[in-house]
Amino acid sequence: MKLTTKWFLALSTVLAISISGCSAVQGSNTSQSSTTKSAASSATSTRTTETAQTNSDLANLPFDLTKYPQNYTTLNQNVPIFVNGFKQTVAAAQKAKTTRAQTYFEGLDDLGRTQSVSAIVTYSIMHSHASSVRKRPAFPKTTKVAGEYADGVYNKNLQQWFGRSNNNRMVQLNGYRGYLYNKSHLLAWSLGGDMQTHNVILGTRAQNVGTNDQRNPGGMAYTETLTRNYLSSHQDDAVAYQVIPVYVGQELVPRGTHVLVQSINNPSQFQANVWVFNTQSGVTINYNNGSFQLNGE
Repeated sequence: MKLTTKWFLALSTVLAISISGCSAVQGSNTSQSSTTKSAASSATSTRTTETAQTNSDLANLPFDLTKYPQNYTTLNQNVPIFVNGFKQTVAAAQKAKTTRAQTYFEGLDDLGRTQSVSAIVTYSIMHSHASSVRKRPAFPKTTKVAGEYADGVYNKNLQQWFGRSNNNRMVQLNGYRGYLYNKSHLLAWSLGGDMQTHNVILGTRAQNVGTNDQRNPGGMAYTETLTRNYLSSHQDDAVAYQVIPVYVGQELVPRGTHVLVQSINNPSQFQANVWVFNTQSGVTINYNNGSFQLNGE
């Protein structure tokens, strides 16, 4: 696992976060809610909570729009179970009350698929990415992801994707007109993430932001918003944040993202265990290669 450690001094006591954690592959505008919620666990009573925990269970969890209108569900009563070496990193940080910013990118696998991203997110690093402090950069031309191209070829030596025929296109769905796919961040830019391939997947618009309702954030925006709001009101704390894209077999596009969140200093006060479906109502996705069809076509 590649380790990048980031050190930041506190820049201000004023929070001004208005940048989305995810961006469209081609021109579709994204926005994030600033809805105030003190902790993910406070929403448990009004959300559907599933017991599925293994990657296989999550990947095979059927999507039902009436049950998951914002493309996510909570797991394990919102109690996170971190995986890999990050579990020990979080435990050590919580024991020592250490709130030093850290980011771990697992990188790409042999098929060119983005793997997990884990981070200790602080108020300082979050504030340094606020729109009032720093304009979010565009994705570099080299930031291409698995499933983005119909004729995609992955160069393992360069760890880059190449192609000319983009799978993405404009769609007209109930309540949404725009590109189906986004380059969806695992660790949001607004939480200190970067714009590289090791931090983004090919995610549907709904996986990215749900219905884009700023009063009720969905998709990846749900936990991103909760985390920003928590750090805004607990500036001396930090948040452990791990996102695991889940693939089936050799499919290039993940079936969803497993998001695990917990405060360092107050673990039981702020925590979340969330599965975000990489689906879009009205669309059938071929997860093997990223192609799709509108239902009824």
